[in-house]
Amino acid sequence: MAQSQPSPARPPAADPDYQQVTVPVPRAVSLVTDVAAALFSRNSDGKSKVQDIMDRRRKRSESGDQSVKMSIPKNGLTRTLGLVE
Repeated sequence: MAQSQPSPARPPAADPDYQQVTVPVPRAVSLVTDVAAALFSRNSDGKSKVQDIMDRRRKRSESGDQSVKMSIPKNGLTRTLGLVE
């Protein structure tokens, strides 16, 4: 019975070996990332995938934010390039 219950939605714990970086991108790239995120996500609230894509695009166009979050590993190469602290 415990396995049939959906787990509560929590953001994943921050990995100390990775750093979250927000990168401004063109509108077409943000469209592709929104569609991919909606198609590969699990909908626990019962919304359709199409409605989820439309909601993501509406929210992004209202805020004007065309950026994508990426996780970059903290290693010697990324530190040398100045991508992470």
